Amino acid sequence: MIDIELTDIAHGGACVGHSDGRAVFARFGLPGERVRVAVTEERSKLLRGDVVEVLDNPSPHRIDHPWPVAGPLGVGGAELGHVEFDYQSEWKTYVLNSTLRRIGGQRLVDHLAESGIQPHVFPFDGDRANGGWHTRTRVELTVDADGFPAMYRNGTRETVAVGHVPLAVAEIDDLEVFGGSWAGQFRPGQRLRAVAPSGSDPVLMIDKNAFWAPLMPAEPYVREDVVVGHNLYSYRVRANGFWQVHREAAAQLIAMVMRAAAVQPGDNVVELYSGAGLLTQPLAIEVGQGGSVQSLEGVRQAVEDARANLREFSWATSRTSAVSAQLVGKEAGDVVIADPPRAGLGQEIATILAGTGANRIVLVSCDPASMARDIRAMVDAGRKVVSMESVDMFPNTHHFEVVTALV
Repeated sequence: MIDIELTDIAHGGACVGHSDGRAVFARFGLPGERVRVAVTEERSKLLRGDVVEVLDNPSPHRIDHPWPVAGPLGVGGAELGHVEFDYQSEWKTYVLNSTLRRIGGQRLVDHLAESGIQPHVFPFDGDRANGGWHTRTRVELTVDADGFPAMYRNGTRETVAVGHVPLAVAEIDDLEVFGGSWAGQFRPGQRLRAVAPSGSDPVLMIDKNAFWAPLMPAEPYVREDVVVGHNLYSYRVRANGFWQVHREAAAQLIAMVMRAAAVQPGDNVVELYSGAGLLTQPLAIEVGQGGSVQSLEGVRQAVEDARANLREFSWATSRTSAVSAQLVGKEAGDVVIADPPRAGLGQEIATILAGTGANRIVLVSCDPASMARDIRAMVDAGRKVVSMESVDMFPNTHHFEVVTALV
């Protein structure tokens, strides 16, 4: 145990203090607090740990964590559960701006200011009433040695039984994963995924098999219906495949990307890391038969879903392909949209993409550090940022999403 004063917020959901010349990254703290930290990792230049007691000057933004098993020294997944809802967006806005400055550099910060862009992370209005809980339509679990649904203690492979997951939407309760009809049905080591789609009934994936209830197998696909304005988009998605987890995220992401892309009828669009076609379908509708959408995705299963979701749009294609520097240099269209994983594009691909003939580039980012690196590379290559929108699609965690448009 060490006692420190927390002086800053770091990317990754921790606050920062110092002890004996080493930086201490402490989860479950707030700036200005003097706290006691249980050290969970020790390196030559830094320590990591969890705040187990506030000794002095408790923050006015601190609340009791509503899910104690995910609190200090508990399972991962709710590291901002001790932060009042409205302050979470301020926390994430601070992280976004400090990361842009630290990794993007002062030149990028000045570039954004000159473009009139003030990066800010906004919450979903509908999340305020419940403090950002009960928003997730997918929940991942593992079965512990006693046969109970569990999660891993943060930073370890130790399982901790969880009697409920308050991050999940209420519909997941209908599956009775934590008791009821499923009691005694699980085997140690099984992977569970509870899914509550918007357009079909909830299902439980047990390893690779889907069930409505015990002994009642289900199809491995679910339906997601997404309403954006007056438009309805419908998708077939594998229950164990990737989909935005927040109940409002799919609609919000479509709206943000379509604003950023500003595609016109007849445009030729290239989409990188396209997944199951969440963005491909509205893009295809927007460009019309006079245009085209080429979507590229490295996961074959997701491409199969995307093709099913694009059957009505012959001018939109999806193919399995890794995104490489060579490919990006060949595939540029009028508009390029990239939604890479957390690692981002990488400096080489970002630079090559910036040098293509695309009129507009849209980058969807789930990690501010990789985003700042990639945006800086494109600005250094001559591109200009014209918009940056960010929304908190992961309340009570440190994650958020950013959509950036460059010309």
